[in-house]
Amino acid sequence: MKPARKSRGTGTTLLLITAVFLSARAADAQTSADRASVGFTFKRGTRIGLQGEKLDGHLQLDVRPMLPSFSLGQTRLVPLLGFSTEWMGMQRRGRLLNSTAGELGGTLQNFQLGLTLVRPVTPRWLVLVGASGTASTDFSKSFNLATDTSWSAFFMANYFIGGDPRTTLTLGLASQYPFTLTPVFPLVGFAYHKDPYVLELGFPRAAMLMKVGSGLEWGITGALDVQVFRVHSPEGSPLPTSLFARETSLRFGPTLNVRMSRGDLWLSSSVGVDFMNDYALLDEDRKRIASSFSASTKPAPYLRMMLSWRPPHPTAPDTGAMRGGSPPE
Repeated sequence: MKPARKSRGTGTTLLLITAVFLSARAADAQTSADRASVGFTFKRGTRIGLQGEKLDGHLQLDVRPMLPSFSLGQTRLVPLLGFSTEWMGMQRRGRLLNSTAGELGGTLQNFQLGLTLVRPVTPRWLVLVGASGTASTDFSKSFNLATDTSWSAFFMANYFIGGDPRTTLTLGLASQYPFTLTPVFPLVGFAYHKDPYVLELGFPRAAMLMKVGSGLEWGITGALDVQVFRVHSPEGSPLPTSLFARETSLRFGPTLNVRMSRGDLWLSSSVGVDFMNDYALLDEDRKRIASSFSASTKPAPYLRMMLSWRPPHPTAPDTGAMRGGSPPE
């Protein structure tokens, strides 16, 4: 009787890990096993524009608590809740020399709420469907539902290679509205979790780590992240009063993960370079505005620290749980 309960728990853990990984933002976790986290990222300021303007250092705080999941027959419902705060601004240089400090800096809050449905189809296949909404505001202007919110959805299939949940192939599609580049984009991933390696390759995130004992991981992580938010230019600026900004980052760097005592808490640290570090100004239709302010910026170094909760990863196939039932007693 005990092996049956253990088998069902392993399958449930696998469903939750997969769902949280696919529905969360790429930059929120170091690996797909992280189910709840608190972290911050600091990126050094860099030049923007052609007339001496410069961005200040950028600090971002991310919080992703774990919410309880629910069963509906063979379908698992996994809610998602996320919050982030960004402190950003520009220095008083170039054409902004006469602006006040309060006009050039601010705080942006992002609130994310979503739901993912996970359903096993066969012992080797999982189907995942999810949707989420994100609201962004700096609280300096009245909130506008049409311009300060974005929506995303995805459909994915997860295949256990050889029936082993430690080796998976994931294919799917995701969409976002409003969109800036394309309304639909592919999601591809391959994961290999067998000691001593943690290998996750795909779009929009990658991790290549090696385990040292049971409490240390080291390697390289990378992520592509695109954010769009409404901004207000200061008085006297040559820019329109109300517009949007798109931040695109492509980060790669060495990563060290350390287990805290004997529990499931991990402390992760990463130092690397944002190679893209691109900022673009967009009009009301989310089209790029031709402006000297939106010229290419230089790569910028970053520091990321994160405290995460990571339950044990499934270690063996579980055909009974993947079918939604219990093994024969």
